[in-house]
Amino acid sequence: MSDMNNGFMPFRRSVEFFDCNEVSIIPLIPNLHFIKNKRNWGYVFRYGLFEIQQPDFDLIHSQMCPTCIENRGSVR
Repeated sequence: MSDMNNGFMPFRRSVEFFDCNEVSIIPLIPNLHFIKNKRNWGYVFRYGLFEIQQPDFDLIHSQMCPTCIENRGSVR
């Protein structure tokens, strides 16, 4: 953390970005557990940041980055 001004020190996360492909969510919806209402699938995204389970992450990751070495195991 770094002092921005007058003791204000925002929390920061270390993030690593990967090259990936943009994919449609439509074919993934039936297999994503965090989307409870498959018909109104966009509702879950209305509240911004939320946690998803590892299997859902792995599915999305496998579609967005099909040639990544990380797809051989879970990315955390």
